[in-house]
Amino acid sequence: MSSNLEQQNNESQDVAMDNRKNQLNRSVPNMSLKGGNKLALRRKRTVLSDIGPNSDSSPQIYRDESTEDTKLQDSKSRIRREGTELIYTAVKKRKILKDTDQDDINLNPVSQEKEGTSSINIVKEPVQLWKDLDSSERDDVLLVVEYTNDIFAHLYSREKATVPERNYTIKSNQAYYRPSVRAILVDWLIEVHEKFQCFPETLLLAINIMDRFLAKTTKVGTDKLQLVAVTALFIAAKYEEIHLPKLAEYAYITAGAASKTSIKKAELFILSTLKFDLGWPNPLNFVRRISKADDYDTETRNIAKYLLEYSICSSKFIGVKPSILAAMVMYIARRITKRNNDLWNPTLQHYSGNINPLTDMQFQKYCVDLIKDIVTPLAPIKYLAVKYENIERYGHVLSMVNEWCSLQIHKNFENLFSL
Repeated sequence: MSSNLEQQNNESQDVAMDNRKNQLNRSVPNMSLKGGNKLALRRKRTVLSDIGPNSDSSPQIYRDESTEDTKLQDSKSRIRREGTELIYTAVKKRKILKDTDQDDINLNPVSQEKEGTSSINIVKEPVQLWKDLDSSERDDVLLVVEYTNDIFAHLYSREKATVPERNYTIKSNQAYYRPSVRAILVDWLIEVHEKFQCFPETLLLAINIMDRFLAKTTKVGTDKLQLVAVTALFIAAKYEEIHLPKLAEYAYITAGAASKTSIKKAELFILSTLKFDLGWPNPLNFVRRISKADDYDTETRNIAKYLLEYSICSSKFIGVKPSILAAMVMYIARRITKRNNDLWNPTLQHYSGNINPLTDMQFQKYCVDLIKDIVTPLAPIKYLAVKYENIERYGHVLSMVNEWCSLQIHKNFENLFSL
């Protein structure tokens, strides 16, 4: 009897426990998120000792996958594409535009602003008559072809500021020096330049520094002209040379006419007068540029170098721009060597700075004056002739030039600017 009562009590306790569990489960509220997703949280109760570094005590979340996929597609449709395009254009290799690009077109911005029109006005460039000789050298990083046009544009812009202000060998109210005095100075400079074995650019720059200084200053005593000349060579060597002569050598070469101290003082005075502006566009740079259009003919270029040195040494061409001198000597050199029976073509005109000898009357006058001065010099420069008499080094340049110039005067310059 007692055993039956105990069994009934146990069963009633079990039923009560089950009812209590059901009530607890029904009392847990449903948690909802934005968008209607219902989350059911189930967490297993654990004691503190059961929690470890590798245990996962976070609640497990169950989402409605169909609703999440719909939201993901909506968010993807709203993603901006501009960012991707900007990154793409930023890493594009920038194309360097040249004046030789034939495929470039000019777009009319007015047509782009009009709504509803898709046509673009294309303006074709004129036909290029000259050959692009720089494009074949684009792979040579040392030639910096992409900067060539900018470099020579800068040189052309510097010409006017770096030529002598006046020809001081022509009588005027300012300081005047006879052409024969300048010829003696230049002739001595050529001899010293040869003994020091400097670059050709050094000699030309030294003469330019001397001419600019004498054109700016008042009368310099005759006993100081040699000091001016040797100091100009000293400054030019500092500017152009890698291994330049020592100061003591300059003082020694003057045979006591200038000391080291006087050269240093004269250097400071000349540089102050010129405002330290030594960036003269050397005419040899323009000669090399034109020689490229002449296929780098060695004989023509050697003749052009002799004519260039002679024109720089002659007092008649003080103040003439270096690019004009370069074009003048290259034109005469081509006439002497009879290069392809072609006087001047569009390629030569482009690479000479757009100089056309066949129509430029002032240019033709310069050529005639140079030929006359070679045959009958106003002030002879003896050591220049001695320098170019070296057949092993310069060939027969001197004799060829003298014979051709004499023939031109005999023919009264007939066919000098025509075939």
